[in-house]
Amino acid sequence: MNSPVKRGRFILAWLVAGIAVLPLSAALAFIAVSISSEAIPVLWSSSNNYGTMLGLAIIWTINGFCIGFLQKAIVKRYLRVGLGSWKVFSVLGALLAGSIAYPCLESSCFPPQFYDDRIPTEFNLTLESSRIVLLYLTVFSIAQCLALSRIASGSWRWIAAHVGSVAIAAFVSLASLTLPGAAYYDAVIAMALHALIVTLATGYTMLRMLSSPRRAAAGRHDEWAYQPALEPSSAQTIITPGDDSA
Repeated sequence: MNSPVKRGRFILAWLVAGIAVLPLSAALAFIAVSISSEAIPVLWSSSNNYGTMLGLAIIWTINGFCIGFLQKAIVKRYLRVGLGSWKVFSVLGALLAGSIAYPCLESSCFPPQFYDDRIPTEFNLTLESSRIVLLYLTVFSIAQCLALSRIASGSWRWIAAHVGSVAIAAFVSLASLTLPGAAYYDAVIAMALHALIVTLATGYTMLRMLSSPRRAAAGRHDEWAYQPALEPSSAQTIITPGDDSA
């Protein structure tokens, strides 16, 4: 992964996956909810509250699986590193993060000191949404970090990348609200900025961390072993059996 072309391909693939994961997980969640509501209608009856929680659990599970699957596939394809149970940690992280962040959508999880009545309402709404995203991604990244710490030194950078990128995205979103007509598309801008900045930051961080993995392939061939691609240099000569030129 020393070639700038290969690094560029990795970041591009990571960016495409980050953009595609939301519509992909939404489509799969819609299919799963539709099938389960037809197969087990009693769970979705309006007489109980199981339907809402089950639907959210399905959404979080599928979203975590899609993120874990795409990230693991890209890392394996371009960095030649096996992330082992990355998908499992991603699903568990999404479930835990969703369970913690969801109550903030109905009633704020933050004390009144976090709000300032002197600033416009749209600024407070942007700050509120950014805090919820920050809470979700912090919990989610901590779960993934538990898996990443087994193969990469300085795995805390994975959490820092999520926290820092959300802070940057929130700052840019607030700055964009000062533009003429921003009130009509501030939510779209905020979502797009968060997705773009978080994806780029995490892709670059993953690339840096896995450039020098903690475990070497020699002597360890488990699911977490680092398996670098074997690319013979131009100075090496490959001698095949029966070659009498040596």
